[in-house]
Amino acid sequence: MSARRTAPSAEAVRIAELAGGLRTAVNRLAHALRAPASEHGVTPTRLSALATLDRHGPMRPSALASRMRITPASMSRLTDVLEEGGWVVREPDPADRRACLLRLSDHGAATLVELRLENATQLAADIAALDADDRARLEAALPVLSALADRHLEQPLPRPSP
Repeated sequence: MSARRTAPSAEAVRIAELAGGLRTAVNRLAHALRAPASEHGVTPTRLSALATLDRHGPMRPSALASRMRITPASMSRLTDVLEEGGWVVREPDPADRRACLLRLSDHGAATLVELRLENATQLAADIAALDADDRARLEAALPVLSALADRHLEQPLPRPSP
């Protein structure tokens, strides 16, 4: 015997539509904002690693992998690429000399500054082109969008089943 499903409420439908529209808009904007980084050889994954190290400071590759939600094998390859590109430096971990820490290099920090400036300049021009009401709505939405992003980034990863 199958359980009878009830139709979602009108509010649930509106929330689902809002979530879908927000996801689409954020993904499209993120894609457009990543384009300058890709032109500099900085893929989205590399950019995420550099930004994480910039925000949180030096950390072990395993901690960076966890924050980025990538596998240790992917982190190993990414670490090699970042080091070869001169964006990060491997240093011994003072707490355990057998382990290493990844630190943003001067070149990596300069690359982030340059990319952020390019992105901010373009995005600022786009925002300036909005009318005052749209700018005010965007400004009002920013804390909510930031809180949503923080909530998603702070959620623990689901554990794969054995």
